[in-house]
Amino acid sequence: MVNGIDMKKLLINIVAMLSFTACLTEHDVDFTLPAEAPQTLLYHQNDVVKPFTLSFEGVAPETMADGALNYDISKVAWIQASDTTVVEDSINPFSINQETGVIQYTPHDSTKLGAYLIDVMLNNEVGTTAFTNAYRAVLEDWRPIVFIEAEDENIELLIDNAGQPLSSIVTDAKVNVVRCETSDVKIDITPALPEGTQLLLHSTGYLYFTGAVEQNTYTVVLSAENEYGEAQEQPMLYFHTKVASTVERPLFEMEITSNYKPDGLTEFEFEGMFFKQISGPEITSATTWWNINREKKNHPDQSRNGNYITRCYARTLEENSQAEHMMVPLGSFDTENLQTIMTETGVLFNAGVDITGDQRIEIRAVGETAYNEAIANNDVASKIDDWPLVYTTAEHERTEKGWFFIHHNAEAGVKINDAKMKIVVLYRHMGAINSGYMGLDQLKVTGKYLLFD
Repeated sequence: MVNGIDMKKLLINIVAMLSFTACLTEHDVDFTLPAEAPQTLLYHQNDVVKPFTLSFEGVAPETMADGALNYDISKVAWIQASDTTVVEDSINPFSINQETGVIQYTPHDSTKLGAYLIDVMLNNEVGTTAFTNAYRAVLEDWRPIVFIEAEDENIELLIDNAGQPLSSIVTDAKVNVVRCETSDVKIDITPALPEGTQLLLHSTGYLYFTGAVEQNTYTVVLSAENEYGEAQEQPMLYFHTKVASTVERPLFEMEITSNYKPDGLTEFEFEGMFFKQISGPEITSATTWWNINREKKNHPDQSRNGNYITRCYARTLEENSQAEHMMVPLGSFDTENLQTIMTETGVLFNAGVDITGDQRIEIRAVGETAYNEAIANNDVASKIDDWPLVYTTAEHERTEKGWFFIHHNAEAGVKINDAKMKIVVLYRHMGAINSGYMGLDQLKVTGKYLLFD
């Protein structure tokens, strides 16, 4: 028989149990365990390529797993060629958010470029599953690169007595950039330049001074920076100034007093000049010749009509109207201390010739040894484009139809690795048009040479 006190206790216990059950229902607590350990793990944004200098993070992976999940990195491997190296924890740049599985990268002083394979462990209440190579990343260096093309980092900078550089640009060194623009290059020079003078970098990659410098040795350091950091290498140049002056020496002036086509159909001859066809079909008939002559009656500039004009009249032979001729002064010229070659020309094209560059006259310089070898081997046509260019009519623009004549002065710095050089004039008729005049009524060549104190 239940007494009053026992009945009271029983009622209290029943109420407590009901209250506990109500709480479970209200908060939806589930005491059931997952059926199995995690089965899959997939990073949809994988095989990423990133700059090693900046932090980044991936996205959360997709997984088929139930329960309370926890992520961890079990191994990070670095791949180089065929070798795989496990990255030590102390220098490992990768981490993982244990709740979301998001991979995070933070640059480390010891981080190496290359591919990384990351093994991830995922566990729940049932167990842990390892996923090999779950996340893959490639770290690259996206910082700018600055490098210099030069035979020597020590450059002789020639100046006059007032300190002005003799050349407007420094041609002994060319600056190249990758992943930035030339305008991004920073130039540090010591000692400081005189007030008003700067050392600047042209978009072509050549350095130039804007004013006078002192007799000194200047150290130049080049650097650059982009959004990924500063260039790792900072190339250097050393400018050693040297006082010099220049003198102009006449080398050659064309004077055509007579010319003729010898008996038979061989080359034309001019006094003081060697003339030769270097490409094109062989002339076998008098009706299909390359007519090189002197002409004055059709000169478009009446003030110059007393000058003689050499001309090239190209006719089609076996469906080929393309040919090249060269005209070379017989003399050879000194190259020691040669700074530039200056040419004064009068060039003429008739209405049948375009000046797009297919039909053009060029003046080039070449070492005497290389020239003689090309002549001996009958191999001039394949060599001429390697010879330094002094002047080309292709730089002019023809704005009107009809005859085209221009009097022009040109100056070009040349570097000839020989004690003597030859000056070569080229008539290059390479277009599809089968006829046309190209001529010179003037050719004067002058060398500018250095004189040192």
